[in-house]
Amino acid sequence: MEASVNRKEKRKEAKKNKRKQRRKEVAEKLRAEEEASLADPEEQRRIQLEEEEEKQRQERVRKEFEERERLFLEELARRKALEEEEERIRAIEEEAEEERRKQNQADCEIEENCDEEWEYVEDGPPEIIWQGNEIIVKKNRVRVKKKAGEHLAIKEDPSRPTSNPLPPESDEHNNTSTISAQELLEDVAQQTPNFGTEQDKAHCPFHIKTGACRFGSRCSRIHFYPDKSCTILIKNMYNGPGLVLEQDEGLEVCYDVFMWLKTELLV
Repeated sequence: MEASVNRKEKRKEAKKNKRKQRRKEVAEKLRAEEEASLADPEEQRRIQLEEEEEKQRQERVRKEFEERERLFLEELARRKALEEEEERIRAIEEEAEEERRKQNQADCEIEENCDEEWEYVEDGPPEIIWQGNEIIVKKNRVRVKKKAGEHLAIKEDPSRPTSNPLPPESDEHNNTSTISAQELLEDVAQQTPNFGTEQDKAHCPFHIKTGACRFGSRCSRIHFYPDKSCTILIKNMYNGPGLVLEQDEGLEVCYDVFMWLKTELLV
């Protein structure tokens, strides 16, 4: 048994020494080949070329990195300069806006002060404007100082008689010919036949009677707006189921229709 164990140990040791010897021979062979290659000028030149190419590659990579870094820093500086320029322009605009606001506020204060010193007075006859189906009386006004207006209002002719039973009036009032809305309405009534009835299709009879129109903006006839009116208007005053159904046409008839109805009913 011991002899068998000894043989196995010897074989194992022999294999181990054999592998060791083989590795030693391979290493000596590689060392010899390396020494031979180093002694060869062509091999030295090839190794030198590889080293130079590696250096050139590293130099190229370094330059590319430096170029990218330079471009990044330039872009960063450009963006910073752009932001600073925008901030400067924004500050200038805000300052200009603040100046404009202060100037507008000062102008408003000056205008308010001027409005307190000035007033508007009527100048000449009013202007009559036909706009669609409505008549608009536009009064011409001029802007005068309050003191000047008061002076004009109290200016009188010193040579005029003092026994006039009527209150004395200014020359401005005497030289001004005005026409009221009532006079305008009477003038139109004289010139228009069947004025104020349903047979007059141009003027609104409901508005003439009440001073307001129940149809509102839907009315297609002319409305006369008086200077002063004694009519009290209440919201939804002319709205209701009865007014919506009834029309003034059913309340008015001409003489011929009246005679025909009278004849038919009596006969």
